[in-house]
Amino acid sequence: MLIPNRNLLHQSSPKTYLMNTEAAGTTVFRLRNTSGLGSSFAIQIGETGEEQTEVLLISGAPPAVGTLGTTTVASTFEHPADTPVYAIKYNQVVFERSTTGTAGTATPMTDGTITYQANALQTTFDDATGSVTYAYRTYFRNALLTPAISLESDWITTAGFSFYSLAKLRERTKGKLWNADFLTDDVIDDWTNEFKDKLTNSAIQTNEDYSMGTVDVGFGTAGLGTITTTDFKQARRVWVTYDSTNFYQSTKMDANDDFPDRNYLSTHPYHYWFGNTILQVNPPESGGTARIMFYRMGTPMQNDTDELPLFMQGYTDSFVEYNLLQAQYKDGKVSMSEKKLAEQVLVKDFVDQLAPRDKTSTEMIDITDAISGEDNLP
Repeated sequence: MLIPNRNLLHQSSPKTYLMNTEAAGTTVFRLRNTSGLGSSFAIQIGETGEEQTEVLLISGAPPAVGTLGTTTVASTFEHPADTPVYAIKYNQVVFERSTTGTAGTATPMTDGTITYQANALQTTFDDATGSVTYAYRTYFRNALLTPAISLESDWITTAGFSFYSLAKLRERTKGKLWNADFLTDDVIDDWTNEFKDKLTNSAIQTNEDYSMGTVDVGFGTAGLGTITTTDFKQARRVWVTYDSTNFYQSTKMDANDDFPDRNYLSTHPYHYWFGNTILQVNPPESGGTARIMFYRMGTPMQNDTDELPLFMQGYTDSFVEYNLLQAQYKDGKVSMSEKKLAEQVLVKDFVDQLAPRDKTSTEMIDITDAISGEDNLP
């Protein structure tokens, strides 16, 4: 069973270039810039996926610009002047396995520490005793430094990434471009989260109760309570209790309408806001709890396995189209005005299809004006 690990170390590493052509079999490489290069770091000579790209370890601390000193082993290939060189730090990939799936703990496999294969897009390991029920993780290692390991990767399973995952959205975006070499995964991830924020805000504006959460916020005798939920955007409903049993709906008021000698009833509380997350409840009494239903922004998608929120999962194509728009704009293929117009269409189509949230029956009609007059008499 082949376990893949994507070779992305170059994307977040300092980059420089060879000053001169270096012959195969050399241990000395002359660089234009050695800043960012640490003692005993691994360097990647060449771009990821190119046939003659190789990874070597520096022997000791790097000297000044113009020469790298020596590497621990000689190079295999000749490298022409201006070949890119990345200070990737790590030269090995460690493959770990959990025999109880993602619920277990991953431990390094026998013979599972292999050289980082920068001449390919992925470093792969063949687990000859693997099973479809196993799960895997990887991390990077430097053979000279102690300790010198990276954080663990997300879980890798035989089922692969779900259709709604960040990794799959990234793959689909790249798959629709003729050449995606000018894009990094981090850039595509930022665009995906950017569009996710746009759709979250649009869903909230429909007032159809999408992206909801609840939180209990305690307040003291001054009536002040602070919301600590990190993805809080704005309140949808506030209930107040002073005894943890009886709850009363609180009415939103303007802060300017509050004054020291104003009287309030605990059975008809009011609230207003200080800044972004501080709530003032009146009357405070001896303290209590505000139960707040709120619109949530959600959290950015960071890991390969992170999935879109449920109500966005039917719109993966919109995410891919948004990412393609950004790529085309970055590549000079569309203008700013064309990009903005296309973005508005994507968001409008999402909102039009999103509302109403519940199609099970006719909704209630709220009567805002009093009913009076002879026409309403029996």
